[in-house]
Amino acid sequence: MTPMEFVRLQDELRKTNEELAAANEALRESERELERRVEERTHELSTLLRVSHNITTTLELESLLGLILDQLKEVVDYRLASISALEGDTLVLLEQRGGAEPMVNERESLTNHPNTLKMLEAGKPLIIPDLNADTYLAGRVRGNIVKRGKEALYADNNSWMSIPLIAHEKPVGVLVLAHEEVNYYTPARADLAMAFANYAAIAITNARLFTEERRRAEQFHVISEVGRRITSILSLDQLLVETARTIRESFGYHHVHIGMVEGERVVFKTRNAARPQDEAFQCCEDVTPIVGREGISGWVAGTGESLIVPDVMKDVRFIPSKNDQTRSETAIPIKIKGQVIGVIDVESDHLNGFDESDLIVLQSLADQVAVAIENARLYEQARHLAALEERQKLARELHDSVSQALYGIVLGARTARTLVEREPVKAIEPLDYILSLSEAGLAEMRALIFELRPESLQTEGLVAAVGKLVNAVGARYQLKVRIEASEEPGVALEVKESLYRIAQEALNNIAKHARAQHVEIRLAQGNGQLILKISDDGIGFNTAQSFPGHLGLHSMRERAEKAGGIFAIESAPDQGARIQVTIPLSSR
Repeated sequence: MTPMEFVRLQDELRKTNEELAAANEALRESERELERRVEERTHELSTLLRVSHNITTTLELESLLGLILDQLKEVVDYRLASISALEGDTLVLLEQRGGAEPMVNERESLTNHPNTLKMLEAGKPLIIPDLNADTYLAGRVRGNIVKRGKEALYADNNSWMSIPLIAHEKPVGVLVLAHEEVNYYTPARADLAMAFANYAAIAITNARLFTEERRRAEQFHVISEVGRRITSILSLDQLLVETARTIRESFGYHHVHIGMVEGERVVFKTRNAARPQDEAFQCCEDVTPIVGREGISGWVAGTGESLIVPDVMKDVRFIPSKNDQTRSETAIPIKIKGQVIGVIDVESDHLNGFDESDLIVLQSLADQVAVAIENARLYEQARHLAALEERQKLARELHDSVSQALYGIVLGARTARTLVEREPVKAIEPLDYILSLSEAGLAEMRALIFELRPESLQTEGLVAAVGKLVNAVGARYQLKVRIEASEEPGVALEVKESLYRIAQEALNNIAKHARAQHVEIRLAQGNGQLILKISDDGIGFNTAQSFPGHLGLHSMRERAEKAGGIFAIESAPDQGARIQVTIPLSSR
């Protein structure tokens, strides 16, 4: 081998060694890059695993979204980040990181975010590499930021990315990231951020499902509560106001109104059933829609069908009012025996404020209100009938006693006058007759007046009032009535009046039907109870059959039960009768 060939081989060997060294260095660099990528991927997967664990262990949406943003920053950096949820066509800011002034719960219409709307429709991330670049898309986003007055919030941010939150193939919100470095948000980082966005979408959906379930439970509670509250209300106006107030307070609706069909119009009875901050706003003050022809409530009253209007501004039936903030509305008919008698109208200050679950609950409430209204009307009719019956009874009493006494006085006076002129001595007898009739008539009038207005019941108490009643009835019907009473019971005036009326009805029945000679009344207290006992030695009756005075017994039973007591009666033919009313003192 020549020296030249030896030198050439040495050069080739040196170059080969250099190439091998470079290849080894490249291999080591590839290994280091691979290790770095494996470490990054492991960190990314570990972070995603933590997010997944958080979603399965908590339903607190605010803290969960905060964790998602914090853990996202570990793998995809940002200077400003926010998560907003979709409510209809409105974006509601739920969580924010970065920026001097977090504006959680801020609401903005999607119409103010045309780029976001397109991004949601496409279902893919929107990346703007340089927010300050002279491009159409960057210009649109900058213009929108300026229009919303958010320049300070997005100052010094150059790279921008908006990602849709998708759950069950439907958009539920938006994740927005901003970074100071131009071209920071690459497709790879967008893919990684999409994984976090999916978790945020799941978190929002789960929270909504939980809220919906809780709301449904509250709705069932409200149905029960409304039924409990309105069952005992027998005033129609009070019933409607209480129902509207309970619905509004329980569900937080913007306005709740209940209208009754009067002729051809729906007349609202609960115009002030608004939230406290809206008290000055009288929604339906002058609105009385014509049934079937005007307004949403008028349409429901005319058709008898429930209605949900997601956007009232797009419905020609909507009748706007001054300062009205209503955006959506639902109305439910109130029916009795298939006939619409009224409408429950509920309004929201949000678009799409109602769904089918609201309709089901409100329909159930409308059915309860219908029953309560029917009860109130029947009670009012019963009151009129009772008043008529009392007037007829008074007329009979006046005719049977006072009227006949006055007629006898007139005859006696004419006879006495004739005798005074002819035989004055004989005029004494008719004059005595006139005097006795006058005294009897006066006693009868006093008894009737006392029955109508037992004023001593309030001023002197139950014991004194029953004592005067016993004296009046005994004098009128020549009954021997013995009364035994304890000290004045410490119960409400309504309870005393119920017991007085029961005693009054019982004595009237005994006087008219029992043919009794003796009656005993006992009013006693003991063992936490107030007991009224009335017994007679009359002809008695079979309690299982129809008998004279049974309507009076029905009235006594109703009075006792209304006072929270128990009514009992014992009787048999030729064995008199015994009535007992027991009222627990602890409940009064």
